[in-house]
Amino acid sequence: MTSLVTGSTGFLGTTVVEQLCGAGTPHVRCFVRPSSDRSNLRQIQNKYPATDLQFIEGNLLSVSDAAAATKGVETVYHLAAEMRGPAPSVFANTVVTSRNLLEGITKQGVRRVVLASSICVYALSKVPRQAAVTETTELESYPERRDVYTFAKVKQDLIVQQYRRDHSFELVILRPGIIYGEGANLLPSRAGLRLGNLILEMAGKNQLPLTHVTNCAKAFTLAGNRDVLPEGSYNIVDDDLPTVAEYHSLYRSFSKSPFRIRIPFWLAMLLSFVSEDYHAHSMGQIPAVLTPYRLKAGWGGHRFSNEKLKTVGWTPSVSTHDGLLRTLRASCSTKPSTISETLVTQLQPSVARNEN
Repeated sequence: MTSLVTGSTGFLGTTVVEQLCGAGTPHVRCFVRPSSDRSNLRQIQNKYPATDLQFIEGNLLSVSDAAAATKGVETVYHLAAEMRGPAPSVFANTVVTSRNLLEGITKQGVRRVVLASSICVYALSKVPRQAAVTETTELESYPERRDVYTFAKVKQDLIVQQYRRDHSFELVILRPGIIYGEGANLLPSRAGLRLGNLILEMAGKNQLPLTHVTNCAKAFTLAGNRDVLPEGSYNIVDDDLPTVAEYHSLYRSFSKSPFRIRIPFWLAMLLSFVSEDYHAHSMGQIPAVLTPYRLKAGWGGHRFSNEKLKTVGWTPSVSTHDGLLRTLRASCSTKPSTISETLVTQLQPSVARNEN
């Protein structure tokens, strides 16, 4: 049995490859670009000599490369996507590459596809504030009103589902929240709006939908098992999550952070209308940094349910407390004893609240 992992040199991809090897997958094929850094994958290769860890070079913008990568493969873990950059590049390296890969998948007779989607694909502006977002929540109808990444991920999600309807492979769509861990961005967008050295904390009571990279990768390895995880979509978020305000307090205890201004949601909404109005009157010369639509989607206070994934046996193996401790310790200079004490003090209220 051969499993293909696209995006294998990325933050999540490397961890997925390692967990597949650790689970005893006999053949793991890593799709890599010629310029990709494979040092982490080489370390995994040395750590798990029993696994046949293969490397295949190419570019998913090439139909022939995609076909070659999927030859003889039973399961595809499609993690490759471009998160930022010019709109044409993000679209091409997320949607066009997925279409090319799907052509290879259908021609080569791949049995199961596991797609790395995102919680951003949901129509969050239509969900009431503080309401839970489940896998039954509809997808975003106007992704172009959000951002380039959301637009590309929604289109990717839809094209993969269309191919599934037209062909016979099995499809599992995993929608992670904010993936964090050592080496990840410590100030994700949902923690506030970053403006240079200033960050606007617009919804301090919102719960941050975090998932540690190890927990997230665990869900992907489960998804590849046809006997464990049925077809369908699944949210991936951890338990005992901190609020935005709690997270900022933790971060500020560990490192010098950008200057933070806390503003209530109603004031943020007013500023978003002003921003949108200035954008329109300037004929687009002044960027719409914040709009009411984006504000409702990104900072609407939604909670993301992980109950469906838990019903098939997934549980976070890294607690939020330990995950944040390890991540911040690796990224900041505060002494470990101070960090541990701060984490316990700041995070415990969140844990207790989630247990009630």
